[in-house]
Amino acid sequence: MKQDKKQKIVEAASKLFAEKGYEKASIKEIAKEAGITSGLVHYYFQNKEEVLSDVVLEASHQYTRDMQALKQAVPEGQLAESAMQATKERVQKHPDWYRLRYELFAIGLRNPHFAEKVNQIIDNGQSGISHLLTPMMPNAEEEDVAAVAAILLACFDGLALQKMLNPDFDIDRAYLVLEKMASSLQESE
Repeated sequence: MKQDKKQKIVEAASKLFAEKGYEKASIKEIAKEAGITSGLVHYYFQNKEEVLSDVVLEASHQYTRDMQALKQAVPEGQLAESAMQATKERVQKHPDWYRLRYELFAIGLRNPHFAEKVNQIIDNGQSGISHLLTPMMPNAEEEDVAAVAAILLACFDGLALQKMLNPDFDIDRAYLVLEKMASSLQESE
């Protein structure tokens, strides 16, 4: 029960941080969104920064869970293609996921206290992509796989940002080209 209420607060805060930004979202609004009183938010969290810490942690864990679910649902030979498709679809189906991600990135850039926590989100993303790439690049050095994962993650984030800012951006075409680029890595092995 206690964990459910805390989770509701984190989910409400995630939604509001994505919609309004961290600075403009208040504890009172988070409580209202969660369907509880402000006092109950303060029972679980001393301040909004503590709420943000849990939001960052949850965002990091969610990406890991998504990658693990994909690995279990898709045959290994189709994993990379399915991961790209899922990433592209997330932009269209769950834009708030990216809005929250970008808000967290901005907070990490402005607030050294959160920089390390936000970097964990990036590390988890790169790690998940590396696990997908390793079978595709069996002869590559671990550092090269990690570098390709970092590049792909930057592409995913950048393409999502372009689509969110410009609804006319042809994300399907961009992902088609990105898939060709990624498959050429496998062929060059």
